[in-house]
Amino acid sequence: MAFDCYCAICGVGFSGMRVGSPSDATPDRRRRCVERIARSLEGTTTVDADEDEPIYTYDPRLVDSDNVAWTSQLHCLGMHDDATGKSRAFISGPGYYADAGELAVKIGQPSKRTYFNCYGFGTDEVPGPVMPFHWCCFEILLRTLTGTTEPRNVNLEALYDAMSSLCNWSGSALRLPYGEDVLRAQGKYWQCLPGAEYSVSHPGTSIKDAIQTHIQTNQNLRIPPVDIDITIGNRHPTNPFGTLPTELIHHICSLLPGDSLKSLIQASLFIHLVTRDNAFWKRFIESDIPWLDEADTHALRTSSSSPPTDLNYQLVHQWLDAATTPTYGMADPVFMGAANRRRIWGVCEELSRSYRALCK
Repeated sequence: MAFDCYCAICGVGFSGMRVGSPSDATPDRRRRCVERIARSLEGTTTVDADEDEPIYTYDPRLVDSDNVAWTSQLHCLGMHDDATGKSRAFISGPGYYADAGELAVKIGQPSKRTYFNCYGFGTDEVPGPVMPFHWCCFEILLRTLTGTTEPRNVNLEALYDAMSSLCNWSGSALRLPYGEDVLRAQGKYWQCLPGAEYSVSHPGTSIKDAIQTHIQTNQNLRIPPVDIDITIGNRHPTNPFGTLPTELIHHICSLLPGDSLKSLIQASLFIHLVTRDNAFWKRFIESDIPWLDEADTHALRTSSSSPPTDLNYQLVHQWLDAATTPTYGMADPVFMGAANRRRIWGVCEELSRSYRALCK
């Protein structure tokens, strides 16, 4: 019986990526379809006798065949039963998803084509589950685990144990938070849902040029911080952080996720004042947005024409956070790849907790 299996890291399939054509559905019809699904997700759908037929292809204005080609590039992680050497775990060469849970990959030197059943009970040679993945997803996972994209820097046996502990033996993916849009697409076969194009956009797409252009041309990023008199009327607000050095407060704030820091700034006038420093926000961008690769982060500091000296880096952080948030109905093809990278990074951080516990 035919069925699809999905990447252990990003949750997306390896085949069946159908990109529509202009004649397949008009832009207005696609917009109505996305709006209808959005209302359904919000629980506000109303029955309409004149509703269009459902669309099961991606919007060609947002993705194309080149942009989704990465999904067919399959590798896998497995564990040999009687291998000798430093590690019994192995990473296969490239291959493809055959069907019904079977994948074909190249193994060994000289390489030969070998067939495995992913997420299944294995074979005599590889008795445990075999985890399939896209290579670009694996590189994101390596960055979360080691800070590099070098496979030799990771403990493959610990990674295999971490992944297999999250394996559904009769399932088609791991028990990981891939995101609602991806989980809805994981049926018997991969569902190409309009409005979720970001989830199949290449996560390695650089947004360096887009960042440089935006920070050079957007005057809203140059709004200076608003001075707020710490004396409000006759009241002098006190704060438990008030006795701490500014450097220590900055360090504490840098450990918070972006949403938590935003809430703290809104709740505390003192923290609002202390975190108006541009140098703090330059550092916070790098710590709060680690999935933005080094070249993209570097673009905030150096470019062919240096960034404006009056940039408000708190506003830059807010813009980057909003522009790259993976959201259903996202329609900016420039930032969709980065949004997908951010989604995958969140999955990898969840997996890294199990990995680091096993390494200890």
